[in-house]
Amino acid sequence: MVPVYRYAVSYAHGRDEAWVARFLDELRRRLENAGGPRFHRLVPPPGPPDGRAGSYGVGTADIVLALCSPAYFNEGPAQHDWAILALRRRLGQARTGVTPQTALSLVWEPVDRRLPGPVATADALSADRLPEYRSLGLALLTMQAPRYRAALDRVLDAIVARMTAMTEAAAPAPELDDRFAGEAPDALSAEDAAFTEQFRKEVAPALPATTVPRTLTGRGPLTVRGAAPDGTAPPPAEDALTADALPELGRRILLVGPPGTGHSTELARLAARALDDTVPGRAGAGGPPWGCRIPFVLSARSGALPRLDGLVPTLAPLAAPQEPAGWAARQLRSGQAFLAVDDLDAVPVANRAAVWEWLLHVLRAHPQAPCVIATNGTGVPWARLEDTFRVTGLGPLSPDGVRALLGSLVATSAGDRRALTGLLRRFDADPLLLGVAGRPAAAAALLRAAGGPDRPGPVPRHRLLRAGVSAVWRRVREEPAGPAAPPVPVPGLAADQVPDSVLRSASGLLAVAALGLDSSRIPLRTALGALRDPGASDAASPERLLAALADRAGVVFRPGPDTVAFPGPEVRTFLAAQHLAHTPGADADELLVRHPSAELRELLGQLRTAEAGTGTPRSVLAPTDGPPRRLSAGSPPPRPAVRRAEARSAAELRALLRTDTVVTELRCTGPVDELAALLPRLPGLRSLVLADDPSLTALPELGGCRSLRSLRVLRCPNLRDLTALESSAVMFLDVDPWPDLPVPAGLRRAPWLSRVNLVTGGPGVRPAGAAGAAGAAGAAGAAGAADAADRPGTEVPESTALPEVRIRRRLRT
Repeated sequence: MVPVYRYAVSYAHGRDEAWVARFLDELRRRLENAGGPRFHRLVPPPGPPDGRAGSYGVGTADIVLALCSPAYFNEGPAQHDWAILALRRRLGQARTGVTPQTALSLVWEPVDRRLPGPVATADALSADRLPEYRSLGLALLTMQAPRYRAALDRVLDAIVARMTAMTEAAAPAPELDDRFAGEAPDALSAEDAAFTEQFRKEVAPALPATTVPRTLTGRGPLTVRGAAPDGTAPPPAEDALTADALPELGRRILLVGPPGTGHSTELARLAARALDDTVPGRAGAGGPPWGCRIPFVLSARSGALPRLDGLVPTLAPLAAPQEPAGWAARQLRSGQAFLAVDDLDAVPVANRAAVWEWLLHVLRAHPQAPCVIATNGTGVPWARLEDTFRVTGLGPLSPDGVRALLGSLVATSAGDRRALTGLLRRFDADPLLLGVAGRPAAAAALLRAAGGPDRPGPVPRHRLLRAGVSAVWRRVREEPAGPAAPPVPVPGLAADQVPDSVLRSASGLLAVAALGLDSSRIPLRTALGALRDPGASDAASPERLLAALADRAGVVFRPGPDTVAFPGPEVRTFLAAQHLAHTPGADADELLVRHPSAELRELLGQLRTAEAGTGTPRSVLAPTDGPPRRLSAGSPPPRPAVRRAEARSAAELRALLRTDTVVTELRCTGPVDELAALLPRLPGLRSLVLADDPSLTALPELGGCRSLRSLRVLRCPNLRDLTALESSAVMFLDVDPWPDLPVPAGLRRAPWLSRVNLVTGGPGVRPAGAAGAAGAAGAAGAAGAADAADRPGTEVPESTALPEVRIRRRLRT
């Protein structure tokens, strides 16, 4: 009786299901035709999935085929299945004294990481000479079976032979009951501890030299349906927590705030705390955050986030070759590592949904992994986050924090110290300027604006405020006006980006509309209604304008699904004053009566006085009674062009210049005066013909004709002087006829001359060498040239005196 052996397949379910089925079908036919023992595959019964974590039949099969791929170790059942296989292997060895061979590792997709110990031991086909199998994998061999049929057949034969040998080599492993499957110890993480220490040594977070204490604001759970009836978010709590207590809010945190707030610094501080070994075992404010010793701080500035198998090459490239396959996924799954995602606002809008989709998928697959996401709130899928995330933000810098930050930024030069001293004095007397400096990026911008070697005196207040408010404004390059070729679309970027002038106008409209509201809790419908003003933009929708104000301008952010906020009331005050001072038709006095504000009135007066003193409005939008708004210079309309033109006198040449016509080839017939002065003014001149001028004895000055490349002189018998070629860009020279004279030595000094054709007028012409020298070699060459010249229509070989210039003298036929 032929024995029957059962085999199961462990692979990443949900990926390449059709190709896995095709490969297993080919393997089944090959096993049936092998003539050895019979094999039966264990498949799950039909019906809905039973909710098991691993693959079906791994605990009872005689042989388990593991289709290894990056997804198998990161997202698949590898950790669960190999724990069961290792437990069965140890039980079989303990019962019989012989180690059973149950697993067979197969390369489904190439894995560029080091295989864990049990998987590498079961990789029995690695020693076989199957180069296509190792480099391409079974997935590609199956997908392109007609092309790699011979290689696929060799791999299938090797698998059948190995499965047959496994049934004969040792006793089968004992079956494992489903009740004990969940208690199997992890078998793939035996080498993880050693690599964890290596990874921690390679990762070095970028921390500032001086740490400024920060506080958290708005620490509430994310509840989309819990907003107030007017659309505003609940007010923040009265007690303030320091930023070091961020892990105490929960394991999923959304850190929302405008750009330049210091999110990157706080995430780097979290990573530094996780890598600090001075206080092991503590999970409070002074120990590793969430008890995690492995930080994965990711930046989406490149437009995407790395995959799980790309975390180590991104963060610690020197340690990547030693990473066990699936190490990052196992640390997240066990809760020993946390994710910190930054720069989501730099992702193009077209790619942002895909980045969020990948991020939420990873968090669903690893529920024990803590995660902090820093964003400005734009593009956040609020409805999908549910109540699992706590929304918080970094509060503005305190006055002492601003001073400490600026003190750490000042260099050792005396000029920087003087600028800092003057700026700090202005902070003491100007609360509005101090409030604008509440963001670290704005404080650094104020220091740069106040300093510099070219500052003769104090910088005006409105210029400092403008520098602080626009500190993180990412401006786009404005295209010149006029007709132009259609731009080439860039993947991931919108082809019709909002111009900066429209963003300035929209920020002013929003600031004016929010004068009577709390700057940190503006209802979304109020903001969209303000940006829907007909004067805001005829092309950009209010939603797109609001997103651009958050992503590019950095003057607003979205702390909730139905809320818009300014970085601070001081930013809103400056934007409103700037808008009222430069927008035609704005009734500032009426607005000040409805919303009295001493700071707004004072700043508005300063802006009007400053602009009146300069005589030119600083804003892009100028009032109707002032100068027109300054736009980028447009390209001039294309000039008319002709291929050939002819001039018989200087008057005709001047008339041609007045038409501003591009002439490719100009023919001057007869005596034409003032050529040296008129030819450089002719645009686009490539070829010049001088014909029928007996009075021409020397070429005109051609140094100003930078585009001239070809010169022909026809029927000018008295031409002798070719010195003008030494300062010109002429490459091709034709002279017809050329008298019986030596070749001018000045042709050697022509920088661009590459071909010269000199047409003689009759037989018996004697070519001369350079500078008319008649040496023995020159005489021999002249005699040979004279013999050739006796034959009409022949060309004299190029002169040996000027080897870098092809000079040919030929007779007219």
